[in-house]
Amino acid sequence: MHFDMILNPAGASGKTEKLWGKYERLFKKSGNEYTLHKSTKEKGIGDIVRELTSSGVERRLVVIGGDGTLNEALNGIADFEHTALGFIPCGTGNDMQRDMSLPKSKKALVKRMLDGEVKRTADVGELTFFGEEGVKKRRFNISSDIGFGAATCAYADKSPLKPILNRLGLGRLIYLVHAVRVCFTAKPADIVIRYDGKGKRYKKCLSAIAMNHCHEGGGFKFCPDADFDDGLLDVVVGTGLSKLSFLKMLSLAYKGRHLSVRGIYSHRAKVVEMISDKPLWAHTDGEVLGQTRHVIMRITGEKLRLIV
Repeated sequence: MHFDMILNPAGASGKTEKLWGKYERLFKKSGNEYTLHKSTKEKGIGDIVRELTSSGVERRLVVIGGDGTLNEALNGIADFEHTALGFIPCGTGNDMQRDMSLPKSKKALVKRMLDGEVKRTADVGELTFFGEEGVKKRRFNISSDIGFGAATCAYADKSPLKPILNRLGLGRLIYLVHAVRVCFTAKPADIVIRYDGKGKRYKKCLSAIAMNHCHEGGGFKFCPDADFDDGLLDVVVGTGLSKLSFLKMLSLAYKGRHLSVRGIYSHRAKVVEMISDKPLWAHTDGEVLGQTRHVIMRITGEKLRLIV
């Protein structure tokens, strides 16, 4: 059995490579063969995955990194039919690990992957982003949204404190700080959302999120009933909430108890189109694409084959 191990040496403020050192011993003991691929500025995670999955040969990839690294890997897959994916979580949020209830024990996690067999599949989401510079498409594992969540990611990514807090193991703190900032400074928008072609208008909207998994943002259970293999996106929209009510909703969302709050609406669809009256930040799995007034999120129909 051969595995292709993929990591970003600078990921998680350098912790990714150190973590791989601990797991490497377990792979060596197993007797399985593996090739280690490290990303560089010139050749990113997506480039490595694209190269490995373009030959039509069955590949077993193991990505060492967080949800952002998994997003890069997903966007690099050229052939879903012949690609099986495993991962070793090493990030700030690790929502994929949380949703899939992966074992926390290193030995148990590696043992689960060593046979190389596909244990389950997951839907693949895709965002179409209509911006001033043209149309962009980006796949996502976990979620894509416009408004609050994307704005929080955008400001946190630009913060000079982020790498410092990551090194201290306090990476979530920078997102919490900017979440409060966005809550009190963001201006609500009027948004028309079409669910599989059927439209609905939302006024004074602060956030509209489409999710494939139930957790996002390091443990917030925004879509508690989301099933990552049901062929549908779960959508939650927050409208007409005061700043304090929105903060209260966030505290409830950590355990998925927010759907009964007045002004919170949920829906489910294969294709979700959002058109806003003003530009809003948009992201996929925490990777910010920019600001736009028009996005389409959909389930692609492809399946991610997972060995975890």
